[in-house]
Amino acid sequence: MENMIPRGNWLDDDIFRTFVKEVAPLRLSSWSLSEFEHATSALGWELQEPTEVAGQVWRRFAPRKGPSAGYGTLISGASEPERIRKLNVRVVDLPAEDLATAAGFIRAAWWVMEEELGPPTMWGGDSGPWMLWRRPGTSILVHSHDEGEVSLELLPAATDSDSVGRGYSRGRWRAAEAGDPATAPVPASASPELAGTTWESVEKRLAETLRSLDYDTPFFPGRFILHLGSAHDPQRFVQCWSQDLSLVVEATGHLHRPDAADPARMERDGWEFSRSIWQRRFPDAMDDPAHAATAARMLVEELRQLGVDLADLSYDGTMSGRGRGFHLGLPDLGIPRVHRPAV
Repeated sequence: MENMIPRGNWLDDDIFRTFVKEVAPLRLSSWSLSEFEHATSALGWELQEPTEVAGQVWRRFAPRKGPSAGYGTLISGASEPERIRKLNVRVVDLPAEDLATAAGFIRAAWWVMEEELGPPTMWGGDSGPWMLWRRPGTSILVHSHDEGEVSLELLPAATDSDSVGRGYSRGRWRAAEAGDPATAPVPASASPELAGTTWESVEKRLAETLRSLDYDTPFFPGRFILHLGSAHDPQRFVQCWSQDLSLVVEATGHLHRPDAADPARMERDGWEFSRSIWQRRFPDAMDDPAHAATAARMLVEELRQLGVDLADLSYDGTMSGRGRGFHLGLPDLGIPRVHRPAV
């Protein structure tokens, strides 16, 4: 997966484009059921009777009287059945045969979206990669799921970024422009996440986050870099980044504190010493989740060896690709994001 803007491959992309042109003009302010029905009546959409599913109210569409590009479900909360949370339209409803096919589907959908609506506001991952377009009153999200299916969702524009996607996976990530609330720095003093946090829990959450980033990033395609270290001592840090389908980890802080590096221990732990720096490369990290767990273990151990205090632990990161650069937000990592200038 080369770092360019691929068009993807989807036999029904003209049907999808027609559907995007249908829903893009929709502007909902209250996101009430009555407003939705009124706004979509001109499209010939007609809802069936509601069904309660796992604390939600689902409304599907009458045959041939719904979204033109797939199976649509209007979703509300059971406590407020007249208040719409989102419209989910499964535009590819069968699992992909392989990873290349899955990438072709979502890339084709993103290509159409960017041609019709311009660049997305945000990238992210939640059981698969997605792009989000924020528009007045209504946001549009196009999501590849973990089996390669593709959904387009209409959401209230004010929806919190942590609620985007399926919302129950671990290791979620967000990438947005500087100043977006989804990736705004959170000082350690203002972050409640560290209460009760242990190094073991940090390692587990980091492994989940790296697994998501390793898998999702090549779809765009993009490249991420993640720094972990002391919020108050910029020399005590480690970092990792993606390179094609690989993951590279680096114990960068040992350049500044070589006394903390025990060569025998680090070699036993899997590190390789080259050109004055300790690194390790994990080929095909996209395909093997075990690499993320090993990388997280190695990074956390070196943070401890560098003397980083758990209460002072923070992260910073970026995501780049398709000619753009974003700040990285990791809502499940459980530690604050603090902008860390280059050392």
